[in-house]
Amino acid sequence: MAPRAGELIVMLSSRSSSWRLLLALGLSLMGSGCHADTDNSIAAKVDWKALQFTCTEERNPAMDPEADVWFKRARALHKLDDERNDAEMVRLYQQAAERGHYKAINNLAILYAEGTGVPQDDEKALELTERLVQMNVPMGYYGMGIHLQQGIGVKPDKAAALAYFRRSADLGYRYGMWATGDEILTAFALEPEPDKSRGEAIGIQMLECALGQGLSEAGHTLGMHFAEADVGRALPYFQKAAALGHSQSLYMLYALFDEGDYGLAKDPVRAACYNQMRSEQDEEPGKAFPDIDQRCPLPPPPATELQSGQPAPRIGLWRGRDDDSLFFRVSERGQVLPMFNEQAVHWKWLPTELPGARCKSGEPCPWPGAWANEDVPTGARLMSHGHFFPQIDDRDVTWRLVRAS
Repeated sequence: MAPRAGELIVMLSSRSSSWRLLLALGLSLMGSGCHADTDNSIAAKVDWKALQFTCTEERNPAMDPEADVWFKRARALHKLDDERNDAEMVRLYQQAAERGHYKAINNLAILYAEGTGVPQDDEKALELTERLVQMNVPMGYYGMGIHLQQGIGVKPDKAAALAYFRRSADLGYRYGMWATGDEILTAFALEPEPDKSRGEAIGIQMLECALGQGLSEAGHTLGMHFAEADVGRALPYFQKAAALGHSQSLYMLYALFDEGDYGLAKDPVRAACYNQMRSEQDEEPGKAFPDIDQRCPLPPPPATELQSGQPAPRIGLWRGRDDDSLFFRVSERGQVLPMFNEQAVHWKWLPTELPGARCKSGEPCPWPGAWANEDVPTGARLMSHGHFFPQIDDRDVTWRLVRAS
């Protein structure tokens, strides 16, 4: 779905480490398990409590009824995109802005930043955006983030920009959730577990909140995030984004079933269904498909519980349903789930990494107790403090604490 006309939209392109370290708007040193965090680790410096997010809906100041009438007339002229209407459009926006109409103030800021209907003036655009921030308007914080990110009227400061984006997200602004959630996913992508999953969960929460408020871009971002590692989890996000009219998500659904990418079986019927929608969108750009689940229903999701000997449809960590000390990490789809001690195991797929202490072969045990190898099923092994974790079949593996002594 295209952004609402008159809204400033950020395109996150910079991935500077200084920006990422202010994700939580506060830093603190922390560490866990055997893996000591280094100075370069994001998770080592993030204040996890501050990073937490609560989904909420945007709240804005009440509008003066007469000012709202002026604003709507200005917007109608704005949409016509005809410079012959510029003078009247600006006059109406200014009238509404003088009455404190926050949307009119925002759109005036955009006009001054672009030089549309008025002389281009970054300082004036910044002044109007600062007014929105003083009014505690969510889109004002987001707009200030854009000023700082792109250096509009101020010196560029990407760390401060993200702080403003995050503030807008906390105030329920869906574009702020999208910008911040996407950055969090990127920032934690290469972090060790469990910090990777911990950060990822917060980024996903932000994007799901934005998607739930109708922002198709957030759904597409989530779909792309999961496509390669877990296409079954990606498909519903692409579907929701396509329902809102996101053309790239619609193309991804077509291509995935047409080509059988990321382990999906080719499905010409579904591919043709999505391609028909693409044709309709070519005729009517931005068309939404609220009936997509009826027209092109998704296939059932891949199984999450299987027996030994069956091919795993999902990569990641599988755990014994009846024995929590049995783990098996699937590295590619179709990998056969193993037996243990010549007995069949009922395996359950874990959608997220488990929290807790993890150590590599050759590292000293930090805590006595039962430790299980999470790469291949070996069962629990009692380890004493300071003893070195062994290899399995002459290769390094990861050990996880399952029961402390």
